[in-house]
Amino acid sequence: MNEAWADLEMINTFETNQEPMPFIDSLEDNTIKGKLFVSVYGGGTCNSEYEFLTGDTVAFLPAGSSAYQQYIQGQMPSLATVLNDQGYQSIAVHPYYGNGWNRDKVYPYLGFDQFLDIKDFDEEQVKLARDVYIEDSSSYEKLIALYEEKEEGQPLFLFNVTIQNHGGYGLDDRDSTDRVVVTQNDHPQVDQYLSLVKRSDEAFKGLVNYFSQEEEPTIIVMFGDHQPSLPAEFLEELYGKPLSQLSLEEVQRKYQVPFIIWANYDIPEQDIEMLSANYLASLVLETAGVQSSPYFDYLGQLSKALPVITAIGSVDKEGQYWFNNASNPYYNLLEEYKIVQYNHLFDRKHRVEELFKAQP
Repeated sequence: MNEAWADLEMINTFETNQEPMPFIDSLEDNTIKGKLFVSVYGGGTCNSEYEFLTGDTVAFLPAGSSAYQQYIQGQMPSLATVLNDQGYQSIAVHPYYGNGWNRDKVYPYLGFDQFLDIKDFDEEQVKLARDVYIEDSSSYEKLIALYEEKEEGQPLFLFNVTIQNHGGYGLDDRDSTDRVVVTQNDHPQVDQYLSLVKRSDEAFKGLVNYFSQEEEPTIIVMFGDHQPSLPAEFLEELYGKPLSQLSLEEVQRKYQVPFIIWANYDIPEQDIEMLSANYLASLVLETAGVQSSPYFDYLGQLSKALPVITAIGSVDKEGQYWFNNASNPYYNLLEEYKIVQYNHLFDRKHRVEELFKAQP
């Protein structure tokens, strides 16, 4: 999960002096790409993590909630436990402080065998963006090292949360000739953000190039947690209207980020127009061809009717946007999902454990 990784042209097109993501845009073979709808904007990273790893949605939690800090207080089935049931080793990596968003407590609850944070990175070896945050390239070097350390044939699930692109956006530490610049107006914060995105693209290229040479079947999934918090005047320039006048569909554009699934072996290529973060793990399990759980299978089926469910609203298979209330024609499906999620997240005493375990 790449911090604040976004394609701002999901809001509207604009001109730059160079492309921010030339490598990712060029990928086609054995690649699935799409638009991922998330529930947070400009922050709230852990809620996107929560939706991806558990299949739950924060749409059913009180506004402003932090699932990691408020609700996960004991063992909870997740993507990690489904893979652990099949012999995987599960390691979480975050090149920043481990107590952020309670990760040091939550990751063990979610079934991770190990959690590596900033203290596990050699400060003399890492590259820093803006002299503060460990770059994506250094984070990916850690993933490669973990892969090389494991026993050959040992299944491994690495969940990496990057930090390079974290806001805010001020003066850059790169030569100006390497910057991505918005050409029609002066937007220095946006320029720096887009320049960081280009470095993410370069780092992803290095990761893909490494595993393209490896024989062990490997899938790499990357998605953004939220769009960056950028000046309102830039966003209004993109929308062509005040933010206060946006429709539900226009508001949802602020909650869209890219996702990409690449494999070093043959998988069917796809372009997915819309999917919300709570469904992404189901898609990953299906793509990998490994055992899923009844819960992730249920979410895969639900996504066919309602491919997007977020705290902002939902979008149906016809592309119609709805609020998550009784006026939504899919309200019964939402209520059913809410009941199952309650059993998953809150009702630990009566949790139907088989619903969340890997099934052959």
